Amino acid sequence: MTGEGSRARSAVGPARALAVALLVLLGVSMAATLRPREIARRWIFLAKSLGGESLASTEDTRFWFDPAYSKFLEDVKQRTPPGATVAVLVPRSPDTYTYLAVYLLAPRRVVDRPLADRADFVATYGNEHGPPGDPIAGGTLWRR
Repeated sequence: MTGEGSRARSAVGPARALAVALLVLLGVSMAATLRPREIARRWIFLAKSLGGESLASTEDTRFWFDPAYSKFLEDVKQRTPPGATVAVLVPRSPDTYTYLAVYLLAPRRVVDRPLADRADFVATYGNEHGPPGDPIAGGTLWRR
């Protein structure tokens, strides 16, 4: 029986080495996706948050994909009444654009391009095409 135990222990050594090697390979392959400036920025936000400081809307990590989008949504919110229906014409990818518009413009009803003809306002962000309107941060706002 002692022979079986030593064989089992000797089999664990190569399995453990293979597991470690695979973890190192995974870490190396993912290192290319790391953005040191973004990681440092998020640590600063964490420190501020833990210290009780509030973050400015331009520092909000919800807008990691497009920090300028924050100001656009703020302008839309300030210029539209709470009960309005707003068509928000934004890039389709990532879908975070639409999600944040629905979430942050509440209680306004937010609709997408297919229902824009039924909206009280049309907000166009960036290079998206829509009706001409009043300039706002990062886009235009048009009232029907």
